Amino acid sequence: MSSSVIEHTRQIHADLEKLSEAMIDDLLAEKKTASHKEMIMRDHRMKEYVAQYKDTSQKLLNLYDDKNGSRAKELGVTSGQNVFSEFYSRLKTIKDYHRKFPGASLKLEEAIPVPKINPAFTGEENYAKYVDMHDLYKRYTNMRVFDKCNYFSFLGKFHKLHEVPKEKKIASREYQSYISDLFKYMLGFFQRRHPLADPADFRRQIDAEFEQKWAEQKVEGWTTSENKAEMDEDAVEYGPVDLSKYGKWEDLEPLGMDCLKAELKRVGLKTGGRLEERCKRLFLLKGKTIDQIPNKYRAKNFVTTAKIKAIAKLEYNIKYFYELLRPQIEATREYIEKKLTKTYEEIQAEREQDSDEEISESEEEDKQLYNPLKLPLGWDGKPIPYWLYKLHGLNVEYRCEICGNYSYWGPRAFARHFNEWRHSYGMKCLGIQNTKDFENITLIEDAITLNRKLKKLTEQRAWKPEEEEEFEDKEGHVYNRKTYEDLKRQGLV
Repeated sequence: MSSSVIEHTRQIHADLEKLSEAMIDDLLAEKKTASHKEMIMRDHRMKEYVAQYKDTSQKLLNLYDDKNGSRAKELGVTSGQNVFSEFYSRLKTIKDYHRKFPGASLKLEEAIPVPKINPAFTGEENYAKYVDMHDLYKRYTNMRVFDKCNYFSFLGKFHKLHEVPKEKKIASREYQSYISDLFKYMLGFFQRRHPLADPADFRRQIDAEFEQKWAEQKVEGWTTSENKAEMDEDAVEYGPVDLSKYGKWEDLEPLGMDCLKAELKRVGLKTGGRLEERCKRLFLLKGKTIDQIPNKYRAKNFVTTAKIKAIAKLEYNIKYFYELLRPQIEATREYIEKKLTKTYEEIQAEREQDSDEEISESEEEDKQLYNPLKLPLGWDGKPIPYWLYKLHGLNVEYRCEICGNYSYWGPRAFARHFNEWRHSYGMKCLGIQNTKDFENITLIEDAITLNRKLKKLTEQRAWKPEEEEEFEDKEGHVYNRKTYEDLKRQGLV
């Protein structure tokens, strides 16, 4: 209806207030017992709200900048001697508009709609609860640069790229493509897991730290001392040559073939040829860097310093983001351990249970339950009675050292945990088979002592042929095997 710049400015201010109220309402509506999925979705909604707020604020700034002068012109018209005539003129325009469109709504604009978001998570990631690096793991195992391992071990050491020899990393294009894709996944996962964080701030911080360490030769896996340790024996035998002391290439001839070869290899030039050719080739470096030398003089495996630095920088970024994503990676490893101790039927039942929990969470009422004693919830979703809580002994804590000092509340949960995955895995780590003999054993020392006693009893009950196998001589006397063989050896039977 109105094309007034001032009215447009007022509308944008109103939109900013609505956006602020929408964000506050969204945060206040969050439940105290919100699930992991709900918290992730809330953060993504906040990200959309913030993006809308930034765009709207930029429009408002453009209006206040008034580059075309329309705002100043309108303010000049609505002030001064003609202010009343301008007011009545605009009032007449508004009346004419509503006379022409009598059904026009006079209501204020509706609230800001809740943004519809659909974060791209895979089934394995489970809304950024775990990482899904199976494709990267397949590439890892198919490269000669790395040793073969299982997926669980891969998650624990994929960031330790400084352990790979430098020559293999530089020569392998497949490795360089792999670490590039690995960093892209880690960066993308971080953005999906923490949508409100600004990865650019982390990247700037990482770049500053890397540049400082690179200048000081302290980047792990790329230090000067490590490079010297990887040189051949002939390169170590002959020290570096200072070309500033030589005026022409002929002065390099007294150094000899072996010394020149070692120096050419150290600087990245071809090492073959006669003495004269080696001297000329090495003298080309005087006052220049290796990057300024033509390619025909460089070694086949030569790589520019910029490329080496780019590889080292990617490795440094991967190591840094591993620390940021350590909780999710460790949770993934724990989940894999848990799956290894379960049967296929148990895994399927757990997945069905998770899906049922998601459905129940979406259908539950918004009202919060009053549960100051933090009692367990019953089948109806309400806290169980306190007398029932005491009757079942749910206020009694049982600790199991084999399970990593994990607490179990109530005798039923404590008795049931001896057949569950956590206790089975703890016994497996001790090298003990989890049998009924070890029920109610919670201390590691007691479990080891009992295991030794059981082994001794087993050995004592085992059949010993030397003592228990019987032999009979011609006269009908019965001996054990050992006695019979001794008497036979002496010729007495």
